Amino acid sequence: MLSEPLRERKPLMKVSVNSYYPYFDYLRIVLVSIVMFGHDDLIAWNYSGKLAVDVFFSLSGFLIGGILLRTEISTLPKFYFNRALRIWVPYYIALILIIIASILKDPINLKWFEFLIYKFTWVYNIFGPPQLEACKACMPLDGSGNHFWSVNAEEQFYLLAPLLLVVFENKGRQLITWFLIVMSLWFMKVYAPISFGVLAAIVNSKYPGFYITKLSRFLLLLIFIGSTIGLSVTFDYAIYSPLFSICLVLLLAIKGEKGAIGSFLGGVSYPLYLNHWIGVFFFNLVLDPFGLRDSGIRHLLSAIMNYGIAAFLYWYVEKRVLDMREQLYTIKRGIVFTNIAYFSVAIGLIFGFILSPSLNVAIFLAMFLTTTYLVINAVFQKYL
Repeated sequence: MLSEPLRERKPLMKVSVNSYYPYFDYLRIVLVSIVMFGHDDLIAWNYSGKLAVDVFFSLSGFLIGGILLRTEISTLPKFYFNRALRIWVPYYIALILIIIASILKDPINLKWFEFLIYKFTWVYNIFGPPQLEACKACMPLDGSGNHFWSVNAEEQFYLLAPLLLVVFENKGRQLITWFLIVMSLWFMKVYAPISFGVLAAIVNSKYPGFYITKLSRFLLLLIFIGSTIGLSVTFDYAIYSPLFSICLVLLLAIKGEKGAIGSFLGGVSYPLYLNHWIGVFFFNLVLDPFGLRDSGIRHLLSAIMNYGIAAFLYWYVEKRVLDMREQLYTIKRGIVFTNIAYFSVAIGLIFGFILSPSLNVAIFLAMFLTTTYLVINAVFQKYL
């Protein structure tokens, strides 16, 4: 039987001026616009969208890592509840829109369902992109939702990072621990930007404001310029991208007040990222008979429509849901959401491994199942 604290309603933490970074709002909308215009073939550089996503990863690692460093096991359900409302609602709305459009346009087969299962269970980043070239025609809308991979990767980060930063905080919050993680991921060229973000958050927790000293900003600017040059000649994208990303984030990490315009633009960025395929899909369909499929007017109308849809979804759906978090949250619901988050990814990993077994997936599956057990067990021991 659940103990009494599980039935209590707890207020959620509010963002104070001292912990808000207003320039990040503008950074988000710029990054998402780069992704959108890159996907619409308006930016020639092939790495533009990928680099924008890497900056997002560093930003997420810095901000979410900072939150987890202030989180205890007793407040993990609150963390997952917040993440679920923030990430899941817009994500599943976007996924449903893709499904509806795909049903009207595409042939439905078992492969089509396979990719949907990956997206529903937040593991598309592992099993989807490797099949994009061979199975693009099998995917909903010819892979128009392929960009969901990055959201799935972030969801897995939210589930894995608490093991070190919260459950095993004594060792998991040490600089040497995350330095080794950063070096390993950087060497393997796998999600290094997000680990750089967490490392920066840990350094900031031990040396507050380390990145705002004159010397630090000079060094950050120097590395940023060097990595920009490296990226421009593409010596090795995976080497320079994490440096570029974390330096940009830290250079813009200036605390201040939350402004209405910036907050709106930052809020619009997530639904825009998820749904920026809609304008292109719609106006390709409408203007193709007139020979205007790749015209400037089609690009303009697509962008206007995408921004409009994103603004609508943010203002009338996402913002209203987030505004109700305090009323909706209870510890019991937080624990339920925690379990759903972990077990949905576990189910997706098991499903994907059965269809496409590999050593890498087996290792990640074992690591994730271990993390699931340790985190959920720690939460239940706290409240049962």
